[in-house]
Amino acid sequence: MAELPRTWRPRSSRHAGCSPARAATHVSTAPRARAFLSLLVGLLATAAVAQQPASLDPALLRTAIERALGAAPRGFETLLAPAQTGVRVVDVDVQPIGARRQRVTIDLSQRTLTYDPSGDVEALLDQVVRSTAALTAGAGDVEYRFLVDGLPLDRFLTAAPAGSRRLDRYGSGPMVVSAGHGWYWNEGARGWRLQRDYYWGIVEDFVNWDLAQYVREELAAAGLATQPARQPDRAAPPGVSGHPGWQEAATYFLRALGAPPEVWGVGATDYNRDINSRPFYANWIGAAAVVSIHNNGGGGTGTETWYDTSNGLEAASARLAGIVNSHVVSAIRAHYSPAWPDRGLRSCNGCHGETRLALRPAVILEVAFMDTRSPDNDALHDERFKRIVARGIRDALLAWAALDD
Repeated sequence: MAELPRTWRPRSSRHAGCSPARAATHVSTAPRARAFLSLLVGLLATAAVAQQPASLDPALLRTAIERALGAAPRGFETLLAPAQTGVRVVDVDVQPIGARRQRVTIDLSQRTLTYDPSGDVEALLDQVVRSTAALTAGAGDVEYRFLVDGLPLDRFLTAAPAGSRRLDRYGSGPMVVSAGHGWYWNEGARGWRLQRDYYWGIVEDFVNWDLAQYVREELAAAGLATQPARQPDRAAPPGVSGHPGWQEAATYFLRALGAPPEVWGVGATDYNRDINSRPFYANWIGAAAVVSIHNNGGGGTGTETWYDTSNGLEAASARLAGIVNSHVVSAIRAHYSPAWPDRGLRSCNGCHGETRLALRPAVILEVAFMDTRSPDNDALHDERFKRIVARGIRDALLAWAALDD
């Protein structure tokens, strides 16, 4: 049991030899002391129970996923809903795999692999994961394991191209700080689109850029080298989209930067090419690590950090994810909101190209939920909050880099 508060101590020794009246008074307060002790023990037990991860319900998860498959993912509105094309849930299973970790195994039908005409599965799986966000609050660390008709998803996915440089020891190159999303050419809509929706006047594509810029400023001041994945200069001229260059997706910036086509041109669509270009750029320049900055969706609240379990770097990426998540949540709780939710770590076997294709430790930090107005979206309107997050990331990367010195 935890130590009792210092303001409470057994007082029997103080009353040895006291007058009958004093003794009577002391005896009369003993039941109250015992009641206080019982109450304290109960509160401590309740707190211990509250700290245990909530058990996930496979039936509720399945219902949420099936509901999500009833609508086309954002950016794919010209297609039928996944469920209409034969994408279905074969099974959902939940297993505890540690004191604070649970594995959610989601088995989807083979049509999952061909729903996107380009052959990519990221947008569809992103929609599946988002549909479970509200249900995984308080669940501790969650590992998503995707199957396709019983076989692991990563068996069907393309690995990083041959010739990419894989580091034997991390920490020698710059940190790639990747701001997620941005304007991209949407082939289905035949026009330029942002990759995410606006919520209460702000959009993730631009909020991510703000956060990444603050991180790079903080790391530069601390003497740690970084490289951006999107245009870092707000004053840069418009890009190929006609929109300000800093608002565009990574694939266009990296092409203009002079990177070879195997960095920015891999994928059937610009949506795919944008996702792939970020880890390929990190591989190409020999980066020490990749930190992709995003914000979440799906109606949850709080901060979580993702890593991949299928590219041979699970242990290194998990360590980086743990350091980033703990530092960012601690910074927010210390300087913004003591009650800020820590959603813990999330992982999957290939569902995110930004982490799967990186040949160095790579994480995706989901800072807050764009579609939850309070406290998340309100916080993302606040430049002070963004600075606090950036300092948390700075401290995390300095701590991580120090481990490999």
